[in-house]
Amino acid sequence: MAAVAVSDNMLLRAVLGVPMALLISGHAALRAIGVRTTSRLEQLAYSIGASLAVTIAGGFVLNAVGALTPLGWAFWYLAVATGAMLLPASGSDVSPPRASLGPLRIRPWQAAAVALAMLVATGAYALAIHDQAVERQFRYTEFWMLPPGKGDPGQLVVGVRSAEAEAHQYDLEITLDGKPFAVFRSLTIAPGDTWVRKVPVPILADQQKAEARLYRPADNKLYRRVSALVPGT
Repeated sequence: MAAVAVSDNMLLRAVLGVPMALLISGHAALRAIGVRTTSRLEQLAYSIGASLAVTIAGGFVLNAVGALTPLGWAFWYLAVATGAMLLPASGSDVSPPRASLGPLRIRPWQAAAVALAMLVATGAYALAIHDQAVERQFRYTEFWMLPPGKGDPGQLVVGVRSAEAEAHQYDLEITLDGKPFAVFRSLTIAPGDTWVRKVPVPILADQQKAEARLYRPADNKLYRRVSALVPGT
């Protein structure tokens, strides 16, 4: 925890954190609750499994308190290890005095559990890869037209804002009561950029309808269309 608090070195954090996350925390928890094993290999397997359980539980706890940070994880493992040390062990001896690397005996139900776990993990990974492959970010282009305001009569405001993945060219045509009024060709707008233009329009006795159409020159198809009313005198 001290190393995480005073340093952001990734190698140092990995050297200290990986054993704690994958072995030591589970070993301490097993000793605290008095789990007996028959060999060092079994103890190692149990410790890794318990460490993963401690890590998963820590993720839920830290997420709930808003502390999913390196320092939060260091504090969690410190709390688990310290708590396991302070709790009295269940039984006088949680490990056999002569634990050895004996033959590994796998029961049918253990093999089935491992196979099921591998199947679930593989399926979850395949589903995640599939979802990532088919995910498409929503891209769009904003297009608007504002009618003349009281402080700026006779001025239409036309704007385009791009949220596309790449730059695109646009053609913009403005009509007034259905008649061509203004044209802007080959407007190149990069992602995140905004193009705004004030277009002066005549003020007549009757109100007029202004309409703006946005095209993409690549296919010359209508892409966006907006309209606004120009009030009369």
